[in-house]
Amino acid sequence: MTEIFIRKQKIRPGKTDRLREWIQEMNEEAEADTQGVRNIWADESLHTISLFIEHAQDGDYFVWYLEAGSMEQLIEARRASTHPLHDIEDAMMEEVLEDPEEVGDFEPLLHGVNSERPAAFDIHQYSEDPQ
Repeated sequence: MTEIFIRKQKIRPGKTDRLREWIQEMNEEAEADTQGVRNIWADESLHTISLFIEHAQDGDYFVWYLEAGSMEQLIEARRASTHPLHDIEDAMMEEVLEDPEEVGDFEPLLHGVNSERPAAFDIHQYSEDPQ
């Protein structure tokens, strides 16, 4: 059974566009080293990652959705990683998030997975600024 994780973190005022730039840099790194990313995902037991910006009255939030075979395995592999993609992620979080350690408290109610979904590694990047 897969485990899910949601993280919602406040973006520093004026840093939303910079977050988009960091995500673009992460995407470019992932495209340049797809095998490295596959290795990371295998080490972390990661199945899905989705990243969002929530626009709220009190500011913007960075929202992560992760699905993995084991969150404990994901966290341990992430801590041990020396891949440049994780260096980019760390720098991004330090620069644009008010509190990179804040994770929120989400209660999962339902998680469904299509057992016949494609097994291929694929990243879809959306427009830079949907507004």
